[in-house]
Amino acid sequence: MALKITATNSTNGQQETQAYARITNFFGTKDQVQVQVEIHATEEARKAGWPSIQQQAHYINMADLQGDLIPAMYNVLKTFTQYAGSTDV
Repeated sequence: MALKITATNSTNGQQETQAYARITNFFGTKDQVQVQVEIHATEEARKAGWPSIQQQAHYINMADLQGDLIPAMYNVLKTFTQYAGSTDV
């Protein structure tokens, strides 16, 4: 599971319209979880082992997670400005 988004490449400032955002790690407490997201220029770039163009960390309140944990974290991410308009891949 991942999200297709538009993201700015942190190495060259270019807009990547097919960026691939994937949760790579998460950990937390009973109250909140920190979700680490790695963003690649494309899904193919990730599969080829190319370096990411961004790495992000976000905090999510456990009360905001409904249903299965991983899909729920992606659903909350989609409510954040950076992931607005994203599509599931």
